Amino acid sequence: MKGILLWLILCFASGEMTAQSKSILRMMEQDSALDLFLKLDWKELVNKKKDKVYLPAYIKFQNSPGDSFSIEAKVRTRGHMRLDICYYPPLKMKFDKDDLTARSLSMHNELDIVHHCENDPQYEQYILREFLAYKLFQIMSPYHFRVQLVRLHYINPDGSKAYEPSLSFLVENAEEVADNLNAKQYKTSVISQNAVERKAMIKVCLFEYMIGNTDWSVRNRHNLEYFVIPGYSLLVPVPFDFDYAGLVSAPYAIHHETIKLSSVAMRYYQGRCEPDEHVNEVIREFIDKKNELMSMCGKIQGMNERSVKHVREYLEEFFEIIENPKKTESHILRHCDMWPVE
Repeated sequence: MKGILLWLILCFASGEMTAQSKSILRMMEQDSALDLFLKLDWKELVNKKKDKVYLPAYIKFQNSPGDSFSIEAKVRTRGHMRLDICYYPPLKMKFDKDDLTARSLSMHNELDIVHHCENDPQYEQYILREFLAYKLFQIMSPYHFRVQLVRLHYINPDGSKAYEPSLSFLVENAEEVADNLNAKQYKTSVISQNAVERKAMIKVCLFEYMIGNTDWSVRNRHNLEYFVIPGYSLLVPVPFDFDYAGLVSAPYAIHHETIKLSSVAMRYYQGRCEPDEHVNEVIREFIDKKNELMSMCGKIQGMNERSVKHVREYLEEFFEIIENPKKTESHILRHCDMWPVE
């Protein structure tokens, strides 16, 4: 613990936490889906997806009316479960830093691409529900991963269309998150609960409970990143990767093997036991943001009526719990330390 505190002090004193120039993701930012044209050898990518080797690629998008942007890139597959079961596995896109410097852009040269698992319209809906989860956490916390919805166009090296376009989204790299927050990414492989800021951790636990996600862990950093943020003496956790959530209800999603629940849609609170007043304070933040959270369900471009109905009903069930003191007591306050999140 003393070592972590010393590390935090040195980070702030070193002056390392400085903002960068505009990034590629910043150039793409808009409320609606951005048309992103990605040219690469898609057949080779699929055939060698388990190898996770970078292939040469080229992207193009319109960053302002009448002005397009294009740049060479490299793309490889990533992930674990989706890499095994999906025809279209998740992707990582990387840019040459010299090319970014030549365009006066920041040195943040990696972006994750989350796109549909299979060539089925319903899989696109799962992607949009996961995108919604990121947007919901943005409402609850200023410390989050930024995402951008795109209409991904799959282009072969010869310029022909490889597949039909799909709604997908980009996720910023953790190093860019750190710079946006004037913070520092904490990369130690094992995390102690005692090193994590308590209120921020309670918020993450309640958020994961809200979306019905148990696919995360504090100690081994599974689907959590940690940041040293000015004003906090301990680490601030930021969650990501929500495709196993009940909010999404992807057909391949399951709870952790130690949690014996019959459906991924069933919620399971994973937080540590904390003073009731501390947990209730964060619960009130969710209740205060209820209208904004519910409103976001109808704002995701491309989400069909069935998906909107599903996510609204799923979130309503969460609020029925936290707005009822007896249910809050049994489902959350007394359902702590029920699973080893350390």
